[in-house]
Amino acid sequence: MARQDPAVLALLPLFKFHDSSAEGLARLVEGVTALGSDGLPALRRAARGSKQRARRRVDVLLALGDAEPGGAADAEVRELLSVHDDVRDWLVQGMKTRARFIPELRAIARDGDDPQWAWAVDGLGELGDRDGVEILMAHTAGRDTPFVLLDALRKLKDPIAALVFEPNLTHPETRTRVYALWGLAALGHEAPIAGLVALLDDPEVRTATSYAPGESRRAAQALCDLFGWPFEWKPEAVEATRTRVRARFTPAYLAACAEALARGHFDLPRDDPRRSPGHR
Repeated sequence: MARQDPAVLALLPLFKFHDSSAEGLARLVEGVTALGSDGLPALRRAARGSKQRARRRVDVLLALGDAEPGGAADAEVRELLSVHDDVRDWLVQGMKTRARFIPELRAIARDGDDPQWAWAVDGLGELGDRDGVEILMAHTAGRDTPFVLLDALRKLKDPIAALVFEPNLTHPETRTRVYALWGLAALGHEAPIAGLVALLDDPEVRTATSYAPGESRRAAQALCDLFGWPFEWKPEAVEATRTRVRARFTPAYLAACAEALARGHFDLPRDDPRRSPGHR
């Protein structure tokens, strides 16, 4: 009969505590820490043979690294990156909210064939990695640019991203046009605001076999982000945003922005009489 591993036996019940709850994670972290130098090896042994436990191991390693960046737990995280399995997907999702892993996320983002490429791109955007813009721009392809890249670039607000936002203003997919307008407005251009305001009225489309919700709520999200207005992903957010738009901008100003955008200009001429009084 095989000898039972007491350290593993101590940890196994903690894997089941409230499944993936924050409280359950805290207890598992405490259990690993209590084992001292055998904590991480025991965690590795306990995670074998179960995808769920392997994911919980990742959660524990990331949590331990939060408390001790650059320590043994972070070293194991980096080791796990070399193993291309289902757990790596979970790992990169956890890394993308932690700035200490920006170098690793950049390395993944350089390789468009990496299975976790999209998560890494999203992470660089979420973490505001302006130094990673060159890596992201290398993967752009005009209107064929992957959507996740547009989203990341609009978060980074680097002027070079205008080169990819502009061709996507005429993209056939409305969602992509929203992000192109959002990205240009985030760079400080005023004409795209009119495009976003117009999309507050983007209709939902229902047929006997399909439903497309329209992009009015996403346009509201963009405007709220740009002007620091409160936003929740709820239907009423659209009308609330319309009300704030009416309070901030005159119809003449928005019309001037729309005209400029239609001509391919991102800003109004400085001498446009509608510019100063229109932008309240």
